[in-house]
Amino acid sequence: GADALRMGLLVGTAIGNDARFDESKVKGYKHFANKIWNASRFTLQNLEGFDYKTKPKLTKRHEEVLAELDQVVQKTTKELETYRVDHAADTAYHYFWHTFADVIIEENKEILSGNDEAAKASAQWTLYTVLSTSLKLLHPCMPFVTEAVWSHLPEGVHKQEEFLMIERWPTS
Repeated sequence: GADALRMGLLVGTAIGNDARFDESKVKGYKHFANKIWNASRFTLQNLEGFDYKTKPKLTKRHEEVLAELDQVVQKTTKELETYRVDHAADTAYHYFWHTFADVIIEENKEILSGNDEAAKASAQWTLYTVLSTSLKLLHPCMPFVTEAVWSHLPEGVHKQEEFLMIERWPTS
């Protein structure tokens, strides 16, 4: 789709250089758009009964996850402010796929299916925060899939606006 093409043209194309069209890159970002859908669906399915407006007491691990997310927000913001859109796209991509989808979600599967309600609330808050923030970071590069997922997020602390396009940029 358009998002995969957009990412394929952005990532790896430095300022002032010609973009080489590589169909395999576009196909790879098509898989990434699918990864966004799947990670989002998993997160949303595991937020049942969760209070989106009140931050629970977080576990030490979840505080570490959110601290790392703050660093990614700072880095992506700086890259966009210095017109390094290629680096911003790459940073947001790697964080979403390799940290959120591969590590954070996997770490929290057992917690979400367990009986510890405090740990479950902490995991739900963390997943909701990381997902909503990641969608904001990816939106300039993949506006269609991120906007579609955003429409399914419940309103809460991290979702103030109906459309992601007018939502406030995340701050650390």
